[in-house]
Amino acid sequence: MSADDRTGADPADAARAMQEKADKARAEALERAAAAREAREETRRRKEATPPPAVRPTTPKAATPKGAAPEAAATHAAKPAATPKPAAEPAATPAPAKVAAPPKVAAPPKVAAPAKPAAPAKQAPSAAAKHAMDTVDMAIKAATAYERDDLVARLRTARTLLSDNSVRIPVVGEFKQGKSSLVNALVGLPICPVDDDIATAVPTEVRHAAAPTASATFEALPGSGGTGWTESIPPAEVATYASESGNPGNTRRLTSVTVGIDRPFLADGLVLVDTPGVGGLGGPNQSAVADLPRSHACLFVSDASRELTDAELRFLHAVAELCPTVIMVLTKTDLYPHWTRILERNRAHLQRAGVRLEIFGFSSELRMLAGAHRDEELEEESGAPQLVARLQRVREEAAHIAVRSVMIQVTSALGQLEAAARARRDALVDPARQEALVAQLTAAKERAEGLREKGTKWQSVLTDGFADITSNIDFDLRTRARAVQREAEETIEEGDPAKNWEEFTDWLRRRLATEAMENYALFVRRAKDVAVDVERHLDMEQSRITARAVDAPHETMARLALDVEFAPSGLRQSIKLPLLQKVFGGVIMLTMISNMAGLGIPMAAGLLVGGAMGFFGVREDRKKALEKRRTDAKAGVRKYVDDFINQVGKDSRDSIRHVQRELRTAWTGRVAELQRSSTAALAAAQSAVQAGKTDTGARERIEKDLESLGLVRARVDDLGEHLRRTAPGQPRREPAGRIS
Repeated sequence: MSADDRTGADPADAARAMQEKADKARAEALERAAAAREAREETRRRKEATPPPAVRPTTPKAATPKGAAPEAAATHAAKPAATPKPAAEPAATPAPAKVAAPPKVAAPPKVAAPAKPAAPAKQAPSAAAKHAMDTVDMAIKAATAYERDDLVARLRTARTLLSDNSVRIPVVGEFKQGKSSLVNALVGLPICPVDDDIATAVPTEVRHAAAPTASATFEALPGSGGTGWTESIPPAEVATYASESGNPGNTRRLTSVTVGIDRPFLADGLVLVDTPGVGGLGGPNQSAVADLPRSHACLFVSDASRELTDAELRFLHAVAELCPTVIMVLTKTDLYPHWTRILERNRAHLQRAGVRLEIFGFSSELRMLAGAHRDEELEEESGAPQLVARLQRVREEAAHIAVRSVMIQVTSALGQLEAAARARRDALVDPARQEALVAQLTAAKERAEGLREKGTKWQSVLTDGFADITSNIDFDLRTRARAVQREAEETIEEGDPAKNWEEFTDWLRRRLATEAMENYALFVRRAKDVAVDVERHLDMEQSRITARAVDAPHETMARLALDVEFAPSGLRQSIKLPLLQKVFGGVIMLTMISNMAGLGIPMAAGLLVGGAMGFFGVREDRKKALEKRRTDAKAGVRKYVDDFINQVGKDSRDSIRHVQRELRTAWTGRVAELQRSSTAALAAAQSAVQAGKTDTGARERIEKDLESLGLVRARVDDLGEHLRRTAPGQPRREPAGRIS
């Protein structure tokens, strides 16, 4: 279809096409369900007389390879016990279009492409958010009346937290763990591409929209210094941009693809982000890691075929430092009937690693079948209700956090405005205390001015804290990198690097990237600790300042290269020529010696001796060649690790300076606010002394101002009480989606 045809397409045609695709998918689902029932019954008959085999125990470091679980081999094609049944009445769950991992990439139905990127649909804020926005607006009016433009700017910035109620949840994990299928099953449509090979090439955002829309965000041209651009794309061509088959190695230079669909699950602001497999959880696709500090929660996906690996445990430990809420989803439970054993062992591994998070079992296949057949029993068996309920709690928690943060800013601003009004009122009410009040306010003004001077306590805490962070982060990075280098050199010493060099370099990149991510998580945690210490010295906990997120060094890692070339080791170079040389030399030497001595040794004996000399000579040459390859490989590894330390270390130091500068600027601005407030209070008290002699209505006006500010504070208090009553409860730690 041409671009003109797509542009002129009728939305009704798009809806019909979507319905036809859903009907076709349902028919395919019925066929797959019938085949699954037959396979399940056959497996049950075969195993009826014996208990189920035990899962072979594994350790996190050397986990069972994918698909190697004993029960998986016997029941790979089996489905759970529940049989899909047509329901006369529709269930609460909407009927999604079913696509169950087809051999080719699935794509949404074709609809018209808008001329410009369509903005995501704006969801209506909650009642609490509306109340909070009205309260902020009242506070802004009060600050404007008092000519406090600094407070007005801060309150307007805080209000933006309420206008955007998007709750961002990236879905991360190793390759082929079911991330894209999980996103598709949650929204009930085959949005994200699914393939037998590596499917997702760039992060794919799935959010709510009134009509199907899609857009692609491109990287800026190298060296341009730009921020990139966004173009609309037909929703039917999402797979062409987002999948590895349509965009191999991200040759289109995309940063993300955004898809908008009208689904009730997304209507409250949830945004799911399907990410590329991170490949060892530290590979080249680390863009998912950079997104974690800006996310409300994270879904970590691992399938039920094996226990968590050591790399996954380390990744989860780092993610817990970067993201406020981490939820693990154990996928493909329909393929592994004894997935609860894997779940319990994973929980034990996490407990030993000191990582606390919830684990949910989930079957994307059963969820899609349940939607196609409107089967409540299959819906429950898939584990979807428990996971969906938990994600809804994430949305509620995010809304509570946003409202509470905004109310903290309003409370801080009200306190400064009330201080000036009370100072003026007190000066009018009790003229006898005017001198004492002015002296008190003068002292407060001097204390605020003292906070801006160099060498104050909070500035020393900030400077010393970030100096310690710089030293500790640099030492931690070097220690981690040298440990990986030693491990790499030991591995090289044990074999021939030329035989599996590509595999070895891939492992080395992943290991170093994992270490960089953990080092980055350490920096984020330490920066938060320093921020809390500074707040304590400034007594500003009610107006907490946080620096904006700093990206993980994934781009720096992508620029590193490990270039080592080995000499050819074929027969002609490494065996044939040295062998002929040794044999010929041995025969000539033995023949000449025998002729000179008159012994007359037969030629066959000379050939035998020459062959032996050739054999030992070739073996020695090969040993020397192997040692040279090992030496070259070690030199390449050392250079690569040195480049890693230098470049990632510089990136870390730049990030530390950036955060320190941003926090210092923010706190300096907040101290300036305090100074301005104390100055305003002092000026108000002094002016009240003069105005009280001639202006008889001054006291009445001040009382009205305080009454108005009191109404705003009452709204804040009411909202705070509402937040305490409706705060989301603590999540349960029980496994979800139990199969009977």
